[in-house]
Amino acid sequence: MIEWQLLRYGRGPYDEVPPVLERVLRSPSLDEEAWRELWHLLATEGLTVSAASFAALPYLRDLARSGETAAMDRALELAGAIVAGVLQDHGADELVREMAPVIAELRTVLARRIGDGDLPPTLAVAFFRADLAFAGATGWSMAEYDFDDGFYSVSCPHCDLPVTVAIGDYGRYSAYRDWYEGDVRRRPLNPCSTERLGRLGRRMHDTARALGLLRIAEGLTYLFGQAECPDCASTFVVADRYAAENEPHHSSSGPVPIGGW
Repeated sequence: MIEWQLLRYGRGPYDEVPPVLERVLRSPSLDEEAWRELWHLLATEGLTVSAASFAALPYLRDLARSGETAAMDRALELAGAIVAGVLQDHGADELVREMAPVIAELRTVLARRIGDGDLPPTLAVAFFRADLAFAGATGWSMAEYDFDDGFYSVSCPHCDLPVTVAIGDYGRYSAYRDWYEGDVRRRPLNPCSTERLGRLGRRMHDTARALGLLRIAEGLTYLFGQAECPDCASTFVVADRYAAENEPHHSSSGPVPIGGW
């Protein structure tokens, strides 16, 4: 039976996790109910994590490198969701720091799995997010990438006007969203070439292409491109404004480095 002593690390469902994790370890490819329970305990609603979540990472790492594809995929997806919550107020900063080598191993296993190709679209998107989380880009791992029907709300860095940015089938533009008239004073976005994406943007673009997420790869060139404010006509990088306004801020004892570009 799995045993862990986590009281010094803060909150978490310490007693509930080990028996469910044992069930998953016994039958990683078959016990659907156990996996659902484990998700509920370790990444509630796919979002909320606790100290117990990070304590489970070594077991997920072992499953991920077991060589059994179904177990590997499930473990990588859940581990990615856990690490994406690293900046939440989980009270387990010390434990997270101890898990840095485990997270680095998970990132390596994920890179190999991405290289295998031929992934279902839903799993490909989950792996895209997990890759960002393992690298420490947790805000981007939780961002929206619906470039079929995507809208981003940011403020102009020069005049503070609320700007709606559309990237999808409705168009690729910046605008002011009027309550009655919809998106008015539209200005076309200026996409960024792949050569000028920058380190993070280029890595995201390359990962999306490797996963077969070509719509995301294309959308990223607009997300990291320039928008024009429909009021003051100044230009800004959409991704920079989105990150500045949406990047999660650590609410515990300090930053927890887990990776980096």
